[in-house]
Amino acid sequence: MGDDCGTVRVLDSLAGVDPRQWNALAGDHPFLRHELFHTLHETDCASERTGWLPRFVTLWQDGRLSAAMPLYLKSHSYGEYVFDWAWAEAYQRHGFAYYPKLVSAVPFSPVQGPRLLAADDEARGQVLRAALTLAGDASSLHVLFPLPEEAGMMAEAGMMLRRGVQFHWRNPGYRCF
Repeated sequence: MGDDCGTVRVLDSLAGVDPRQWNALAGDHPFLRHELFHTLHETDCASERTGWLPRFVTLWQDGRLSAAMPLYLKSHSYGEYVFDWAWAEAYQRHGFAYYPKLVSAVPFSPVQGPRLLAADDEARGQVLRAALTLAGDASSLHVLFPLPEEAGMMAEAGMMLRRGVQFHWRNPGYRCF
């Protein structure tokens, strides 16, 4: 997919993505770093075999990565920390397949953070629209633990929001992860 605003590519690996470009979009969030995703894929922890097929939506402008959305085609709901078994059962009772579904998340980590990695809202909107288009090949698109401002953008795009509660423990005496 391409236009004047860049070219959207769906990647099944981050192996060909410059880690510096990816990490510049991820900012200081340790769970979104290129090294973590690449390691999860290369060690087969998050892979098609384990039900986490990478389908990263990326936006490229002038040969540089300008936006990205970590996305997986899931064949089950394990490792997401969101319990949607009732949805899967409801789909089955009505003769529909719930899997595969698309999930934007950090595998095995119930960590809130950016899911639309970009410098501006226009680029965020482009990768979100591309993910919604890609969702046509799945039962649904789930974005787990996004930032509130991203959730607002997703609601404006017509997505339903799930309200949940997380409890956070803070220990201000420690200076690093």
